[in-house]
Amino acid sequence: MRHAARRVAEALGLPDDWLNDGAKGFIHGLALGDTVFEHEAFTVRALAPEQLLAMKLCAWRDAIDFEDARLLLTKLGGERAQVWAKLEPFLLPGRETTACYAFDDIWESGHDPRHTG
Repeated sequence: MRHAARRVAEALGLPDDWLNDGAKGFIHGLALGDTVFEHEAFTVRALAPEQLLAMKLCAWRDAIDFEDARLLLTKLGGERAQVWAKLEPFLLPGRETTACYAFDDIWESGHDPRHTG
């Protein structure tokens, strides 16, 4: 996989570290999302938006994760409590409080990806 990632980086002029495995420490459970690539030898699927958002919230780095989290929030419908309930199964044990505060930040911002404040 790393060899293939290097070839993609070379072909597309991407930095060597464009694909990293740093997020693996924030995976709790598994909710598969859309298929992003399919070939006879393998299929690449994204995680579901609720799991991706839960991971962002657990890893919370204000300046880095805010816009991504707000964009992911637009993929989930419902009232605040309903959305939070969708995230809870994927929160990393021990990081629930961090995730809750981060979720409050993006929810209170109006969760509009065009919001700049």
